[in-house]
Amino acid sequence: MANWIQTDEAEDVAGSIRHAIRTAQFVGEDSLAWKWVVIALHSALQGACVCHLTTTAGPVGAVTERNAGEWLAYFEDSRTNPNAKRPKTHLMSLPDLLKSVRKPYSAGDSSNAAGVAISDSELNWLSRFHREIRNQFTHFGPMCWSIEVSGIPEIAKLVARIIGEMLGIGWAFRHQDSAQREEMQRSLHTLAVLEWPT
Repeated sequence: MANWIQTDEAEDVAGSIRHAIRTAQFVGEDSLAWKWVVIALHSALQGACVCHLTTTAGPVGAVTERNAGEWLAYFEDSRTNPNAKRPKTHLMSLPDLLKSVRKPYSAGDSSNAAGVAISDSELNWLSRFHREIRNQFTHFGPMCWSIEVSGIPEIAKLVARIIGEMLGIGWAFRHQDSAQREEMQRSLHTLAVLEWPT
């Protein structure tokens, strides 16, 4: 008998936040649990950016410029051509997603006059987190590797703040009901004030 789960991009963000909280409880007894904290934090932040940027012509907004052109051409072609071929989706990398959400009117409905507040130093920090930590954990090569994890609790607080701002703007999680949004807000608060095992 097959088992199925059903989810969407907003619920995936919520699940990633919950998983970061859960795995953080184990880092004191199992240092390799840091890998899953890192991957969950990255997943939550990237997913939230995608939710925030995607327009009603999804996935346009969160994809590369070239891919956006392919999707727009497909939408136009599919009006008259039932055999139009859907392009693959090529999301922007996390650093590019973060640069995009910082722009004024970055929400998919252009409702936020101010961009999401991410300073240049925070952008650099998160870009390094993406490039040097998350990518290394995700694409682990045959090597010995030492990583300083003392800054990850602060990254967790930053991720919670950024996602919380997107939640407040409203567009990213518009399809969630009030109970789901309240639960996400509680999870973000828990992530921001988490007591990390040492």
